[in-house]
Amino acid sequence: MLRDLLIKKLTKKELDIVPRSFDIIGNKEKSVAIIEIPKELKKEKAIATALMKQHKNVKTVLAKASARRGTYRTYKLKLIKGNKNTVVTHVESGCRFLIDPRKVYFSPREGTERMRIAEKIKSNETVMIFFAGAGPFAVVIGKKARTKSIIGIEINPTAVKYFRQNVILNKLANVDVIKGDVKKQAKNFYKQCNRVIMPLPESAENYLEEAINCIKKGIVHFYCFSAEAELKQKKRKISTTARKLKRRIKIVSVSKVLPYGPGVWKYRIDFRVS
Repeated sequence: MLRDLLIKKLTKKELDIVPRSFDIIGNKEKSVAIIEIPKELKKEKAIATALMKQHKNVKTVLAKASARRGTYRTYKLKLIKGNKNTVVTHVESGCRFLIDPRKVYFSPREGTERMRIAEKIKSNETVMIFFAGAGPFAVVIGKKARTKSIIGIEINPTAVKYFRQNVILNKLANVDVIKGDVKKQAKNFYKQCNRVIMPLPESAENYLEEAINCIKKGIVHFYCFSAEAELKQKKRKISTTARKLKRRIKIVSVSKVLPYGPGVWKYRIDFRVS
């Protein structure tokens, strides 16, 4: 364990606040580790050295220096130790993703969730993905499900570049990569989709109108951060938006995806639009 390698480097008080988890993006040859180190823990280099000793494939250690921010929804990441070239190939569910985590948001923790969604998709569906990033949902769905068409919209030009490369890397022919703002680009696909995926929990509710309008008849996967007691408000927002658009919806399921903070989870609310 990481803490075991730091016993002689840190005090007991410091060891108590060493992060218990971190993300590793990449493969057996070259990976990047992303860790969130508390401000009061000053020995970043010692932590990075121990992490690289524990995981021999990690060639770079980055520390989160901000929350996700800005139009492109990326973290500010500080280089603590290792190679300045942070472009890696990440392997997940038999798919390969070319990623630079300093420029494009990518969460390896969501790999299981991406497979869950891929397994729900029926043949001949047209699937829309909002905030598609470098294409993780699109590529996994393209490889694992027999879809008619997959459309991914992404505003970050660097993410779009990697998205297009990842489509080619995984030899997919049925994925359309759309560069632009969801608010503007989704209008070109109104009532053309069987399924819409909204993997931006911070602000997906601001795009509910676009998601519902894109569905001709089918399912929306809506992600949000919420305490359990606040889920009713999220469902109410969905229902209110549907009524405004004169569409009928039915909540199909509510699922916990990942813990986010004390009493707060990342949830997926699945609802059917007819």
